[in-house]
Amino acid sequence: MSSLLVRMPTKQQNPASKRSIAERFASSVSLRQIRYFIAVAESGKISAAAAMVGISPSVVTEAIATLEALSGTSLFTRLPRGLELTYEGHRLLAHARNVLSAVEAAGAAIVRPESDITGSISLGATITVMGYFIAPFLARFKRIYPNVEINVVEAQRPEIERGLLDGRLDIAVMLTSNLSERHRLLAHTLVSSMRRLWLPAQHPFLYRDVVTLADIAPLPYVQLLIDDAEASTANYWRKHGGAPNVVVRTESVEAVRSLIANRQGVTILSDMMYRTWSLEGDRIEVREVDADIPMMTTGVVWPRDRPLSTAAETFLGFCRMDSDLLRSQAHRTMPPPSA
Repeated sequence: MSSLLVRMPTKQQNPASKRSIAERFASSVSLRQIRYFIAVAESGKISAAAAMVGISPSVVTEAIATLEALSGTSLFTRLPRGLELTYEGHRLLAHARNVLSAVEAAGAAIVRPESDITGSISLGATITVMGYFIAPFLARFKRIYPNVEINVVEAQRPEIERGLLDGRLDIAVMLTSNLSERHRLLAHTLVSSMRRLWLPAQHPFLYRDVVTLADIAPLPYVQLLIDDAEASTANYWRKHGGAPNVVVRTESVEAVRSLIANRQGVTILSDMMYRTWSLEGDRIEVREVDADIPMMTTGVVWPRDRPLSTAAETFLGFCRMDSDLLRSQAHRTMPPPSA
């Protein structure tokens, strides 16, 4: 008995109509909308994206709706746990990242090197900033101001704060969420990084609708020690009436990754420090925690009562100018939403 395969005609979009949509999109879309789209795509939630870019969720929602209207297609699938990119959304994400990279390159191209600005800067940096933030940041500065010499000093937060106050350091790039000398120092936030739960592959928590700190409390917890991480962890756990079951304390981020990937514990750390794989090649997953966990903020810090040198003032001005691009760069390294 033979079977008959009937091919139904597929509806093809008129080429002229496609061009019209593409032209309308290109002429109407803004860089802010692109930044907001990337933030949503990589955080998986409107609220998280809004916190990252420092605006209200309603503005992010409106930006996504505008992009979908301009493109004539759905960019996200709405799920109970958040948003997931559609096929078209994935295609737009790749181009959106290229757009921001091109804008960054254009900015560097049109700003001529300020050859008349010379001098040196003693720049403090904490270990997290040194490992995950500072290199591309300094490279961008040196392209614009090649005659300004930067001497970087890595130190712990208390030592950097003392150095800024006694004049040994001119300025610092460091975590600003845990400053202790706030009344004597000024700070400008460059990037805010969300803290999420790190898990080994196939962990049961990846498949739950909601995970709370109370759910995490009985699990073995790997505590990172650098940059006041243990104190920060204790603070937000205490506010929720609990404490983690710490079984390992370490200053090594790679040790944290390896322990988690090998199912020896879990942790909550910022997206800035996240990498998909451990050194052994085992996968590490992430997911949000239903709790009020503060973001990790990185910024530039300088003394309130001491005038900055011309070189240091130039560096501070560059930091302020570059904030938006730094935020978009941080989004590019964020893990995708957990499935």
